[in-house]
Amino acid sequence: MKEGVTTKSGLINEFVREFVGVVPADLLASINASIEAARHEWQPPDGRRASASADQFADALRLHDAFSAMEAQVCAAARLWMGQTLAREANDAPIHVLRCVGPRMSAQSYLRHFDSHVLTVLIPLQCAPDGDQNGDLIVHIRRSEPLAPLMHLITKAWLFFEHGLPFGLRRALVNSGFGMRHCERIRCEPGNAYVFNGFVTLHHNLHVAAGERRSLIIHHYDAGLEARLRTMLRAVRHMRDRFAGYS
Repeated sequence: MKEGVTTKSGLINEFVREFVGVVPADLLASINASIEAARHEWQPPDGRRASASADQFADALRLHDAFSAMEAQVCAAARLWMGQTLAREANDAPIHVLRCVGPRMSAQSYLRHFDSHVLTVLIPLQCAPDGDQNGDLIVHIRRSEPLAPLMHLITKAWLFFEHGLPFGLRRALVNSGFGMRHCERIRCEPGNAYVFNGFVTLHHNLHVAAGERRSLIIHHYDAGLEARLRTMLRAVRHMRDRFAGYS
């Protein structure tokens, strides 16, 4: 952390930490303007493809002391957790993903999942109009420790199957008493950053009924437990996109 730099932070719940005001308002406006200007060039059908724009936005954020100090702080904590819990050294580069999700992307909501990376940094860029369906983040119960590798792969495979269910069935399943047990809705604000361990925290987003929800997500430190499964799932997803005419 740079000398003299402080960030205002707090726990939203036991899973998610909020850092307030780490994204300057002028930079936020500039990023949103860039997204609007490039709409004709960048329109991924699933709203969540990694892109050069995501890398550029993340690099711009790191030029600001408050954000870079926050990231250094949470990365240090994540590296410590990874070493103590997984006995792995964290040295891989971060992955940046830009997500722009609107009403026509119901396939991108109610997708319960664990991240393959230990540290997830969510930066809201624009929120959809407030309501029951505005794309808010939902976090489920967090495991106290990672599952055994085999159980982890089985769980990820089941969740991937669940993602292929029709929207109505997927929403009903997630909203059931079992699916929503120990859940909490995280109401995010642009300009803040929301940090959690996505590897052990089950989470998903609500549907966006109106407007558009934009987020930059930064994933740090691949846990390294699912390389083969991830390759297989990416191949299946690519084949599914081809049949749907997305590529």
